[in-house]
Amino acid sequence: MTRIVITGACGKMGRVINDIVNTRDDCEITAGIDIAGEQYADFPVYKKLFDLPEKPDVIIDFSHPSLLDELLDYCKINNVPVVIATTGYTDEQIKQIKTAAGQIPVFFTFNMSLGINLLVDLAKRATKVLGDQFDIEIVEKHHNLKKDAPSGTAIMIAEAINEELG
Repeated sequence: MTRIVITGACGKMGRVINDIVNTRDDCEITAGIDIAGEQYADFPVYKKLFDLPEKPDVIIDFSHPSLLDELLDYCKINNVPVVIATTGYTDEQIKQIKTAAGQIPVFFTFNMSLGINLLVDLAKRATKVLGDQFDIEIVEKHHNLKKDAPSGTAIMIAEAINEELG
């Protein structure tokens, strides 16, 4: 049984992950981390990772960039793999994540959606065909409460295109 801790457990995606895990019998949420500290499920919610009474098998992070130092410190000290799906990181924080990936297993993405990852692949293929003969522009629209602009998804697509252009 894989023991999972969710950071950002009380947020929208934290609740989605909880719902998905509850349909499985090979893994369980053993705890959540959230500054809200709200109890909404059958696992305890702590405010800090270092408050966890036992080490999980993996941490799934849907929290906030401000938690990154604590997240990486905890994972490195305890040798815990981490899935990072939070957006809004600075370039310096992204470097921290890449450095940590040399010490612990890290899966980092701006967007977990299969559709978006397919779109990124298609953008790369289109860039190969079009080359530098065309200007490529990314336009996005969001609700007025969107916290990160440009979005992590837009950055992910732009980086894939720039990678292809060299």
